Formats: sequence, structure tokens, C-alpha cells
Amino acid sequence: MHDSLKAAIALCIAAATTIAWAQRGAADFPSHPIRIVVGYAPGGTTDIFSRILGAHLTQSLGQQVIVDTRPGAAAQIASNIVAKATPDGHTLLMTPSGSHTINPSLYKKLPYDTLKDFAPITLVAWVTNLIVTHPTSPINTLQDLITFAKAKPGQLTYASSGNGTITHLAGEMLKSLVNINMVHVPYKGGGVALVAIAANETSIMFAALPSATPFLQSKRIKPLAVMSPQRVSVLPDVPTVAEAGVPGIGVMEWYGAFAPAGTPRAIIEKLNAEIARIVRKPEARARFAELGADPVGNSAREFAKQVESDVAMWTKIVRSSGARAGD
Repeated sequence: MHDSLKAAIALCIAAATTIAWAQRGAADFPSHPIRIVVGYAPGGTTDIFSRILGAHLTQSLGQQVIVDTRPGAAAQIASNIVAKATPDGHTLLMTPSGSHTINPSLYKKLPYDTLKDFAPITLVAWVTNLIVTHPTSPINTLQDLITFAKAKPGQLTYASSGNGTITHLAGEMLKSLVNINMVHVPYKGGGVALVAIAANETSIMFAALPSATPFLQSKRIKPLAVMSPQRVSVLPDVPTVAEAGVPGIGVMEWYGAFAPAGTPRAIIEKLNAEIARIVRKPEARARFAELGADPVGNSAREFAKQVESDVAMWTKIVRSSGARAGD
């Protein structure tokens, strides 16, 4: 038998073995508890969405789903854990678009490759951000904020969920757009930053609506404007930033689920189908709606294209803005 024929047969056997292993692995999946790693402190939007999905996945997959919060380094710690995890579907990443797609251009070197080391599963939901402050603040509108900042440069502080997040860059966008000076105060998550606003430790925040909702309901913070193109149904009386006189600063963010690169396609498809089914359930949709989020559950291929597009978009924005990690 010719060597080339032997090599071809060996390749066919290896391919068949790999396919059989992947199919068997998907059939057995999950074989033990699943961990959803979150790069921010408990109480933020990423944590909230992970717990909603975790509760439903525990029921549908028959294995406990644990939310593991690993805050710090603009979600790099959590992302690196998942990038280096065994690619068998039992370790997943839930992350917002901000840190995941901005980090590659904001940091000179990451411990992982955003596009090569993760397998996109699905875009879970879109979320709008809004500008909030303490209820006793004399700032009641976006124009009040701008007037105050111009009258007292550097005295206005804005909290964020960490360096490089959309809650950080939204503040930088506003500073640039209306020519004001504010001081950035990063925290280890949106929930922690909102606590600082509620305690009147920082002046304002460009918060994600789901994590801000409990604080709004208990009147521990007050909204100034939403950063979506249209008003949101849960806050019908709150104007958009465009209505408040500052067009061109819309900020919306997606939250998505990833597995480590190399996870068998059959397992990705199983997780994709389960999460898509969950976000379309009436009770889950109602919960997302309460939080001001728009659930999606698209295909893994569609989500991968979104990630690639956003990495390219933020690379241009970060380069043109001159923003860098640590600011």
C-alpha cells in the first residue's frame, strides 16, 4: 500500500474518531455542574443575567449551574479563566460587549486572544445605559450636569464598572462631545459603582439599566437621561440624551455567552438552543423586560460576526480617542 494512501486512511480514521467523540460528548453533556464565570462583582447586570440563565439551565439540563464572580482587571481575570478552561462546555463566560470587545484595543497585551480563544454561543440580550445621580443632587437634567461641570471643572466625578468598560468610555464620550472635565472613578463592577452613587460618594454614573433598576425602584438614585435612540418602556418619563440636548452619544451594550475555543460544535449548538429557548420563554422575557433589557438568543454564527464587527469598531474609536488602560 502506498504511503500516501496509508496517510489518507489514517486521516479518515482520525476524523471519524473525532466526530464520534464530539457526538458522544454532546450526548453526555453536561456530565457535571456547569460554571458561568462573571468578570464583575455580584449585583451588576452581568451577574443578574447569569443568574437568570443559570436557574433555567439547571432545570433544563439536569445539572447545577453555578455563577462564579471573578471581578478585576476589566474582566480579564474571568475571561482568562474561561480561555484556559477545558473545552467541554462546563466552563462558560458571560460578559458585556464593553470589556470583551474594547479590551483588545485598550490594553497593549491581554493574556488571551479575544477572537481566537473563545467560541461564541449566543448574544443573550441588548441593554441601554442611562445617566444617574444621587436623589439629593442639585443636578436634575443632563443640561444641569453640563452647566455644573463647566462652572466647576474637575469637581464632578463619575463612577464606572471598571477601566475600559462602556460605563467608562460613555463618560469620556460625553466629556469630549460637550467639552467638560469630569474625574473618572472605576469600581469592580456596576453594582458596586451604583452603591457608591446611592451613598453619594460619586456624582454620576453611566449605568446599565438592569443593574440600576433596583436602585431606581427604591429611589436610591435618580435618572437624568437614557442613552438609547428611543425612550424605554420602564422609564417612560425619562428623556433620551438626544431629547436632553446632546445628540450623538447613544450607548447600548450586548451581553453574551462564550465557551473556550475548541469546544465541540455539537455542545455549542446544544447550549445555543437551550439559551435561545430560555430567553424566549414568557417568564424569562417578562423578567428581562422588567430590567429594561431586550433578549435576543441568536445563532452562534450571527453572534461571532457581531463580536468581530464590534472589536473592529472599538479599535477605531479607542485609537481616535487616545484612551488607554489606567485612565
